[in-house]
Formats: sequence, structure tokens, C-alpha cells
Amino acid sequence: MAQHSEPAEDTAYDVVICGAGVGGLTLAAVLGRQGRRVLLVEKQRRFRMMHKGELIQPSSLAILDELGLLPHLYAAGALKVNALACRTADGADLVTLDYGLITGAYRHGLVQSYKDMLDTLADRLGPTVTFWRGTRVEDLIRDDTGRITGVSLNREGTPCRVAAALTVACDGHASRLRDAAGIQVAMHRYDHQLVGFEIEKAPPLGPDMNAHLTRHGLRALFELPSDRARLYVQIPVGSFREVGRAGVAGWTEGILRTMPAFDAIAEPLKDCLDTVQVLSAWRFVAPCWSRPGFALLGDAAHCVHPMVGQGMNSAIGDAWSLGSELAEEPAGGHPLGPAEVDDALRRYEAVRRPRLEFVSRLSHNLATLLTTTSRTGRLLRPSLLRRNQSNVRLRRHITQNVAGLTAQPFRARDWISASGLLPRPSGRPLPARAEEIHP
Repeated sequence: MAQHSEPAEDTAYDVVICGAGVGGLTLAAVLGRQGRRVLLVEKQRRFRMMHKGELIQPSSLAILDELGLLPHLYAAGALKVNALACRTADGADLVTLDYGLITGAYRHGLVQSYKDMLDTLADRLGPTVTFWRGTRVEDLIRDDTGRITGVSLNREGTPCRVAAALTVACDGHASRLRDAAGIQVAMHRYDHQLVGFEIEKAPPLGPDMNAHLTRHGLRALFELPSDRARLYVQIPVGSFREVGRAGVAGWTEGILRTMPAFDAIAEPLKDCLDTVQVLSAWRFVAPCWSRPGFALLGDAAHCVHPMVGQGMNSAIGDAWSLGSELAEEPAGGHPLGPAEVDDALRRYEAVRRPRLEFVSRLSHNLATLLTTTSRTGRLLRPSLLRRNQSNVRLRRHITQNVAGLTAQPFRARDWISASGLLPRPSGRPLPARAEEIHP
């Protein structure tokens, strides 16, 4: 269980983690297993319900299982997901990315609400991890050489300073600590937003995550634990201001009229209109992920389209990677030194930044295909997706990349096959599996 000590002046830790999202919590769990003295700080006093990050991909399941956390997610009601399905507005199949196409121990995804996942992780931090909620990071602390040596904090009005061999920024895509460290990013905003609802007393929706592609954009619907469901509706940026909370009932009625596939959730949705949240979508990969004594992790380091949980799963992968590099250095009472930290940070960035550049491209390409509202895109998309439904090799390739098991770019043959210029495969056996990226 995490400790909850009162802050003290000039307290020293091996690592201070700023932000208790899934990336920060996973890193705290990894470092706690190593016996590192860790301080995890979070500005919120309690985790709030947020419509994001519901899908845990197979690569993350392997990490969470290694940390002993996967059984607790199942105990909290997490649901298995068998496939990611693209469908029409009336529910007709277009293409399905089936986790059964991949090999290994985790041939499924897992769905859990983001808040419930955070609560599960936070309740199982190691005895060397101290967790301060309601704590705001004021600034970075530097020594005479400019090296970052900790943070100044404000915990419910009480200021304190914390020294640490390593400070990790897990404070989101608009990271203040990234700016304070002098790392600049060029952020690109997508031309659409997602309106999310949490539906209580929802009917069973099955083991697939369903993305319905319409002339107005993406509509996603899938089951959550405890008889709940999540609905996302794509809209142009800023257009929900014209609707407002007062007009949300009429707006959802209009959505339902165009979506025969949503008939089953029409009535329960009407009772959950006050759960509405609007999410923006951003894209960037920071050109630099570290400074001496300082690292970026999760959305502070990169931001991808919020589709099929790529951002959350990337943060889990970041945490595992950074923790693994720090594990190369002595622990168990041996404090981290500056040289050890910087060596670990060089290795972490060398491994993870190229990986996230690939994930960013993959996520962007899939998001562009599935969210396009242009007339040309809408006309070409159904035939393209249906054509690839019969191409098992290509679907397996995409599924493994989305699942986080591989980072294999498409070859020329793949692009030609996807375009329909090659004959459909004729039952040939699947090729040997590409090299996996293990946690």
C-alpha cells in the first residue's frame, strides 16, 4: 500500500513522478518493485470519471500481468475484448481486426473505465512508494550546473521542496514541466472532437469494440463493466458549443435517428445525458524526451489520436521501458547517481522515441481513414475496408501493430494489396510472425 506521509522540507527520493495518470502509476509500480524510494504527486484529491483510455491492448496486458496487477483488474470487473470492428450506420460489417489473429498469451484486449483502472493501480503501489494527492508542482529545482535536482511543491497550501535524482513529467499533453525544462513541441490539432457519454443500465453489446463509420464521422459504441456502455460521437471542432448542455437532448435524438445500430441504447442514453464530455484530439512527438535529471513520459512526451487506447497503452509502455532502464542500475538501498540516471535516460529515449514516432504515424493514418468526412474518402472507404476483410495477412499485420506487439511498417506489397491491385489471397498459410516487441 502506498504511504501517505506529510510533506517535509528538502525530502530526498530516488525518483519523483509528477502526475498520477496511468503512465505515472505504472512507473511508480515498476520502480516500487525495484525498491526505489519514489514520490508520486497528483494535483487532484481523487480520480475523476474521464471518458478516455478504456482499452488495454495485449502488449499492456503483458506488462500489467508481470507487475501482478492484471488479476486485480479482472477482479474489478474488466471485460475481455475479442475484436475491433468497423461497421456501417446500420451495423453491417466492413472490416474486423480480430485479436485471435495474433499469437501469444494475450489474444484479446481488456476494457475498463479509466477511473477504475487508476484506482486499481493506486491501491497497489509498493511500500517504498509515497503518494501525495492534492499536490501541485510549482517549479523544477536546478543546481548550479543547470541539472534538474527535484521540484518545489504546494500541498493544500503548504509549500515544500523535494530533492530527487530523477524527476519524471507525467503531466499531460499541455505539460508545464516540459515547458519549464525548455523542451518545445509543435502540437497539431485534429479538425474534429469526440463527444462521449457513459450509459448506465446498458444492454449487453458483445465482446467487440464497434466503430460505426457514417457520412458525418465516427460513432463508437462498446460495453463497459457493471452494465455500462461508452458512446463516442465525432463532431467538427467547436460545434458542440452551439448545442450546449441545454440542447444535448435534441442533439442526441438527431444522432439516434441516423443510427439504426444504436436502437438498443436509445432509451438508457436519454437518462445519461449529464455524463457528456467533449474531447479534443492532438498529435505530436517531442523532439527531445529528457534533460539531465529529467524525463518526459506519456502524453507529456507524445500525443496521438484517442482511438483504441493508443495514448494510454503507449504511456504504459513508456513506464515499463524507463523502469527497465533504471533497473540496470543498482537498487536496494543504493541511491541513484547523476551518471546512472543520465545513462538510463539515453537508453530510454533511444528505445521509446522511434517507437512512438511509428505509433504516431500508425494512429494518424488509421484516424484519418476512419474519421474522414470528405466525399471522396467516404466513397472509397467502404470498398477499401471490405476488400481488406478478406486479406487475412494484412489484417494480422495491422492487428499486431495496433496491439503493440510489433512496429512493422507496411511494405510495397501491403499497400498494393490494400488497394485491390493484387489478387485476393487464396487460402495460403500465414507467414511466420514478425519479431515481437516484448515488454
